Amino acid sequence: MVELRKLTAGVLATAKAVWKGGSPFTALTALWPVNDEGKYTIESEGIKIAFTNHGAAVTNLWVKDKNGDKIDVVLGLDHADMYPDTQSNPYLNGIIGRYAGYISGAGYEADGIIQRVWANANSGLATFNGGSKGWGRLDWAVPSNEKDSITFVMFDKGKNGFPGLFVGCLTHTVTPYEWHIGYGVTPLLMPGGPINMAQQAFFNLDGLRRTTKNGTVASVLDYTLHLPLSGMRFDFDELGIPTGNLLSNRRGTEHDLWSGPKMIRDMLSKNPDAMESAYDQTFAIAHKYADISRRDKPVAVLSSPYSGLTLEVYTDQDALRVHTWSEETNGPLNLKRSQGEGTVPRHGAISFEQSEWPDAVNHPEWMHRKSLWGNLDIYTGYMAYKFKVDQGQIGPKK
Repeated sequence: MVELRKLTAGVLATAKAVWKGGSPFTALTALWPVNDEGKYTIESEGIKIAFTNHGAAVTNLWVKDKNGDKIDVVLGLDHADMYPDTQSNPYLNGIIGRYAGYISGAGYEADGIIQRVWANANSGLATFNGGSKGWGRLDWAVPSNEKDSITFVMFDKGKNGFPGLFVGCLTHTVTPYEWHIGYGVTPLLMPGGPINMAQQAFFNLDGLRRTTKNGTVASVLDYTLHLPLSGMRFDFDELGIPTGNLLSNRRGTEHDLWSGPKMIRDMLSKNPDAMESAYDQTFAIAHKYADISRRDKPVAVLSSPYSGLTLEVYTDQDALRVHTWSEETNGPLNLKRSQGEGTVPRHGAISFEQSEWPDAVNHPEWMHRKSLWGNLDIYTGYMAYKFKVDQGQIGPKK
């Protein structure tokens, strides 16, 4: 009888949501249980992840280190209800869309007509991360939450001035020591519009439990980072807008992360401004072989000598924004209860945001980059985080 009442209530709520132009999956969200922190969870051997439907954000990610200790290796907030009170775009560790990064001039040209979207950056001269109410700032429906997977759905009818009706679907799946993300966007009506999604997650492979001599939380500066497919990076102007130019990461220069693993501290020491604020660069990914799956080779490899954890990042997208945490840019952030006490320091975590080339919608000279999507298209993307352990018998070894 209880299940029947829940189902009946769900049907009625769904009908009401559709009548008001919302998502038909909204009511189904209530059918899936959350933990005491208001979060949804999925898990497999050696890995457990928690989410909130606010921005489809990742809130916790537990993996086992070389000692067999389960540590929470991503930034986040203690309770799901805390996310709407944050000012970040997206919510911390949320999805980024409908268009990741900047749209310069707050618009784009389609069929000879300039289409405008709502600006939220650079004094009205640009749109950033899908606008002030981009997909990372909205609540997603949860139509499914199984033990090892969760699906989020978003209906977008002209949000932030973007044209068309779009349905976004995002599925997270875990396998032993691995986190896989697949997403797709279906345009339902003409006109279409720009799409470029990404997933944000800030990692600290020590679970922010390691401290410095003065007792503060240690940064990721002593980690090693390797970007084996990124010999080029994108040029940005003083306002952070892509210029359309590509720059070479010549061997031995500060951005040479392709020739071999580099300690992040050594890399930043060549750029005092980055050391005193944050490292923030967007790299082009040169997937080497057209006849081999793009899922076979990592685009980034991050290793901690302390926890023994190595994180491999995989994606079928062609750009990777790599940036470290900064109080000046991201604001002060307390550690979660699962991580201890204190605040996240400068360079306390690092993020890898995969996407299409930045602002490609305004660079027709990149003729091979598809940025506008109509009702005959389906936009898809994939990325994965795979954890390996350096020592001991816990989890898969390198």
